[in-house]
Amino acid sequence: MMMPQANYQGPTDSGLRSSNISGYSQVSRIGEQIVNAFVDAQEYGVLNDSLTLGEAKGETYYDPSKSKYMKVAPGGAAEAEALQKASVEAKPYFHEWATAYVGMISVSRRMRSNFKNHMAAESASPVVVCAGVKGPLDEADYMFQGVVRSNSVRTMDDGVGPTVDEYFTLTTSGMVTLHNTSDKVIHNGDSIAWTFEPSAKAIASIGPAGGRLPSKGAPRRIGIRVADFHDENVIGRALSAAKPGGIFDATISIV
Repeated sequence: MMMPQANYQGPTDSGLRSSNISGYSQVSRIGEQIVNAFVDAQEYGVLNDSLTLGEAKGETYYDPSKSKYMKVAPGGAAEAEALQKASVEAKPYFHEWATAYVGMISVSRRMRSNFKNHMAAESASPVVVCAGVKGPLDEADYMFQGVVRSNSVRTMDDGVGPTVDEYFTLTTSGMVTLHNTSDKVIHNGDSIAWTFEPSAKAIASIGPAGGRLPSKGAPRRIGIRVADFHDENVIGRALSAAKPGGIFDATISIV
């Protein structure tokens, strides 16, 4: 059984059995709705330099006003334990963080108005496609935007400016093919939700002595989980079954 890895670049990654090389194809384009998008570079500028174990588990958060890590649950010590302060993930390079491959999940920051501080946002949606240095407590600030349907492979900045097209398209409604990055088997008919949280096996691999989240040479991508009835991150419903690490079809919609 293939192990789930949120570092795979979507269901078309060459490390997966159902890759572009071995014959991956989109499940269907019938009834598909699409929108233009680009990766919001301003989101990269506000990323923390690292992710702690406490943040990865959703137990602690960084309070800039007090310049320290705080516990989520009240009644305990204000400051997080030494293990929760230990870094388990570093901020990725921009070209890795901003690259979008087919099958990746994209989200955007929630706002009280429709105003976006981008000229490009007049004709395309600013999104985030990477979960690097983000944990489950960050999910409340973002909303689902769609699944990437065309590649946007960014290159390392040479100081001159962009050399590749940063725009791509998203599937906002219709059928898509996704990678099961969770630790559970997904069954036909299950509700699917997006998440910034690393898998339980990835967190367990760190151990009490510390360490790093497992990586395959790429930053962690936005994963999925089986949703329950009160999950606010639901994106759609599975149309086929998949073991952890497998590929499955789903129907998605933005609500």
